[in-house]
Amino acid sequence: MGSRGDITLETLIAASFDGFLAGAWNIGKVLAGLGFVIFVHELGHFLVAKACGVQCDKFYVGFDVPMRIGRLRIPSALFKFQWGETEYGVGTIPLGGYVKMLGQDDNPNMAEEEAARIKTVNEDGEEVLNPRSYPAKNVPQRMAIISAGVIMNLIFGILMAAAAYKIGTPIQPAAVGGVTYGSQAWKAGWEPGYDLIGFGDGEEDSRFYRYTWDLRYAVIGAGMDGDQPVSFRVLDQQRNHKVSDVVPVQVSNESNHRAIGITSAINSTVLLNTVNAENSELMLLPGDEVIEVAGVLVDYDDAGPEESRQRLGWIVKEAFARNPSESVEVKVIRAGQEVSLSVEPVAMQAPDFVLGIGPITAFQEGSLGESLGFRLGDAIQSINGEDLSNVGAVQLPQYLAQFDGQDVSFGVSRQDGEAITTVEIVVPDYQSALTYETSQTPNALGALTSLGIAYSSNNLVTASQHAVVKVGDELVAMQFAKREGSTGEVGARVLNEKNLSQYLSWFFLHANAQSESPDLEMQLKFKRQGNDELIAVTPEWNEIEGRFRASRGVIFRPLQRVHQAAGWGEAIQLGWTRTKQDLQRVGQTLGWIADGTASVKDLGGPVMILKVAQDEAAVDVTRLLLFLTMLSANLAILNFLPIPVLDGGHFVFLTIELITRKPVSERIQGSLSVLFLFLLLGFMLFIVSNDILRLWF
Repeated sequence: MGSRGDITLETLIAASFDGFLAGAWNIGKVLAGLGFVIFVHELGHFLVAKACGVQCDKFYVGFDVPMRIGRLRIPSALFKFQWGETEYGVGTIPLGGYVKMLGQDDNPNMAEEEAARIKTVNEDGEEVLNPRSYPAKNVPQRMAIISAGVIMNLIFGILMAAAAYKIGTPIQPAAVGGVTYGSQAWKAGWEPGYDLIGFGDGEEDSRFYRYTWDLRYAVIGAGMDGDQPVSFRVLDQQRNHKVSDVVPVQVSNESNHRAIGITSAINSTVLLNTVNAENSELMLLPGDEVIEVAGVLVDYDDAGPEESRQRLGWIVKEAFARNPSESVEVKVIRAGQEVSLSVEPVAMQAPDFVLGIGPITAFQEGSLGESLGFRLGDAIQSINGEDLSNVGAVQLPQYLAQFDGQDVSFGVSRQDGEAITTVEIVVPDYQSALTYETSQTPNALGALTSLGIAYSSNNLVTASQHAVVKVGDELVAMQFAKREGSTGEVGARVLNEKNLSQYLSWFFLHANAQSESPDLEMQLKFKRQGNDELIAVTPEWNEIEGRFRASRGVIFRPLQRVHQAAGWGEAIQLGWTRTKQDLQRVGQTLGWIADGTASVKDLGGPVMILKVAQDEAAVDVTRLLLFLTMLSANLAILNFLPIPVLDGGHFVFLTIELITRKPVSERIQGSLSVLFLFLLLGFMLFIVSNDILRLWF
């Protein structure tokens, strides 16, 4: 195998072209899928209108509005053709579609002209409505025409989901890849390798709940309904059943987003190795699949079709973290060949100052530390009488490993009322345990895992060899800056200054600084007593003797699990279940917005829909089908809201006519339609601008 430097200009051009083609193909799939959802909706109106004998003048996907920019006239349709009495086409404005029926027009300016078109003279010379016009049909027929679009969306939503499940769709399962120390999941005793098979009272047990959609929605829903616990049913590493009531907590001061403190599961295939080595062939490379670690075969996932199952990455991750100071022997599949490697220890890096140990913030269920006398708020100050100023918060777990098998005396400061006292707590036969890196969660904490204790950093400098940073300085903020000479694109939001808080910790910053970014450098800002201005430094990160990284710098790919139905009967059932859940979630979201629990800023508009759809299409066409099922459920409910110009508004007018035996005045319908049309256009502009701000600023 060649070295990393064997990259030619031709290779880069070919890779760029392949990436362009893949992106274009995904965009094409997305546009075709969105067009199909709109087509199906309008087809429902069209078919029922035809069945009721209504003349349909136009059938369009998109709107064919004439437009002019200066002297340039933009075609109203991308293409169109006449077949029988109906003109079929694709409009230039891709924001929906419509069926133009004789006698029905949402444009009030065309009301008089349309009213004249539908008048005809019968055999007795009387002026009557054209029997093929929409207004000439009875109320139940018009209700059927109006509701047919929504019904068609639901039918095809079920069919699209059924097709996805019959083919077999890859999902990111609701399984645990990592647990944030101090989080609600950690308190409940969860570990990497746990599988979430059910949550809440209304969900059946399944190995195929999705991390991004099903799990997150359950967590968000519990947060929206107040601090309500979610009853999780889980399988542990040995596949024993367990039930945990976990309360999702807020994880950002910028939104009401909630989390339980887990990261998604991984498989055993390397995504990225952040460690530089002179001979890359002797290290783990992207694409390597670890099949054996420390003499133990890596198990396959036990759900989904056997031929699609992946090896479990948590087993490799655990073996790497067990003894981070020692080499680990692995066997991998590389380019179809089995290769044996030794994964060497990777030194931890740190700046030339230390931030101190903060108070204990949480205990794990059944915590040994709590039973020995540790309390919330205690701050560990010394070990066997030795001050920990030079050790600090991040290095404490590895520092303690040297005392394994010994009785260890912890000196802790404790606040009793207004007084602060020092308490000695002896841990007999201390044993350190697995401790993972905390690079994925901004509110990460430190932990003494064998004691079941999670603790924070006090963000105060307790030791320093830095020329500027002094003992007693307090770290209060961080900010990324572009490296000089960097040509990579960096979003403006990434460069914003961020304050350290309960939502952004020193542990997270320290873990992320272990791998140097080619485009960004981390600037830290300190507050010093007596100084009004913050002191900004960009520290150098150097290796620490005797301290090692649990991850060894290796990042693994996300675990995928294929959800495949055994036959069409099961596929249809799964399609119905998926569509029903999507409908319930849309309705629940609208309820949260209506009662003020959620904000319209949390909604995604056309730009976000395209972004998510493209991401799903990039994974697999079946993932796109499931996304279109969700979109169909959204379209069905939103389009049937009782708002004039939407199908739901027309249905309300027809309901009033059915009850009162006379139609709502055209003037009232027209005025309300114009008013709500402008309100909807304004709302759409707001949603689109919100999408742009969320994605790029």
